[in-house]
Amino acid sequence: MTTVTAQPVRVGIVGAGSLATRVHYPSLTKSPLARIVGICDLDRDRLDRAGEEFAVEARFTDYRTMLETVAPEAVYVIGQPEYMYGIWCWCLSHGLDLFVEKPLGLTLHQATNLAYLAEENRCITQVGFQRRASPVLMYAQSELAAYGPVTHALCSFYKWQPEPMLGARDHMMDDGVHAIDTLRAVCGGEVVDIHSITRRVGTPDINFFSAQLVFDTGAVGVLVNSWTSGRRVFRVDLHVPGACAELDLEGVGHIYSDGSTAGSDVTAQSIAGSDAFYAYAGFLNKSEEFLRAVRTRHQAPSHFGDALKTMQIAEQILHRSRAI
Repeated sequence: MTTVTAQPVRVGIVGAGSLATRVHYPSLTKSPLARIVGICDLDRDRLDRAGEEFAVEARFTDYRTMLETVAPEAVYVIGQPEYMYGIWCWCLSHGLDLFVEKPLGLTLHQATNLAYLAEENRCITQVGFQRRASPVLMYAQSELAAYGPVTHALCSFYKWQPEPMLGARDHMMDDGVHAIDTLRAVCGGEVVDIHSITRRVGTPDINFFSAQLVFDTGAVGVLVNSWTSGRRVFRVDLHVPGACAELDLEGVGHIYSDGSTAGSDVTAQSIAGSDAFYAYAGFLNKSEEFLRAVRTRHQAPSHFGDALKTMQIAEQILHRSRAI
């Protein structure tokens, strides 16, 4: 249970699309650390649906008008980076604490600009890399910590999307950054070496990549991402001396130690204490990290400066790969 130590953060939300209303609106509504004071979307029907569902009266179709009228302490701007990048820059330039979804822009250039603006204007920021805040992953990390540091970790992200990706983003920036960021979180330290291979499987764009990331902690992170697999799953395997965990971050996790093949099973839902997707998938945890950071004025774990490192690694994986 969350301990409330200060007044809830007054939050304004720009964007009322499917992802925002599925995970971010309910996370903020259910958390005692936040109060939604205004919402904005260009689509009036979508805006009103969100307002009715989450009981927000202050609704706007212009984000600047919303921010001037309700004066929130923090802003969530949730939407595709090709549409939201300019709004993100505007908010940072006006000193607003800002939460955005991944990726941090379409390009490394945009990510660098956003991290620069955040630092220049002393903004508290967060990118929604919720998988590093997954309840079942955090539980497994705490269980394995007694055995020692992570020696190696594997993050595999599979989907069945065999058609070409024709939008502004590529697969790396759309989903690959999630796997990279999760490995960074569990391995710790900084990446000092990268080996990678990419493939085009039935499409003109890269839809498979694997990489080995070597960290200065001594840990090795392996990622394998494919968009022509048989189903969607995001798995993390953690290994420490004498113990390991095999985790579906939205399903069942298995923890083994000392050579036992029996192990113990946990579920994301049981660890989160909720069957709500936004809770057991890590979105609630990620929002509360940000809300606490707004109050303490200490950056959240996935602040823009940290997320920039994930973007840099993503570019290096593509640059160093042998593509076929």
